[in-house]
Amino acid sequence: MTDSPARRTTLYASIGAELGWYDVDIEGGAITRRGGVQLPGNVQYAWPHPSHEFLYVASSQQGAGALAQVSALRIEPGSGALSRHGEPVLLHQRATHICVDVAGEHVLAAHNHPSLVGVYRLQPDGTVG
Repeated sequence: MTDSPARRTTLYASIGAELGWYDVDIEGGAITRRGGVQLPGNVQYAWPHPSHEFLYVASSQQGAGALAQVSALRIEPGSGALSRHGEPVLLHQRATHICVDVAGEHVLAAHNHPSLVGVYRLQPDGTVG
């Protein structure tokens, strides 16, 4: 019997404006921090592209009139490491939820004050247009 290669599980978690990535050892029950990327504001929500090449992250600063944005992050194959990919795009206000459509062509951002959904086209290179 041959041993199959271990399957890597990556966990993403944020504290404030930093989004970190961790290796998860399911069998051993260990979580090991591998790195982090700084975003323009506190992380609100994240959603992967269907290709798993990119992660889209909504973030915002605190306070009245604070800026809110969505950033594209490239996911490194194999390690799950994140790096900024293009410039963040400003949102109308803080997003309460984001997702990517099944075709991987748009990011949808839900807002609650006022209630609306913003639709942002994804460029062929994965950046937010």
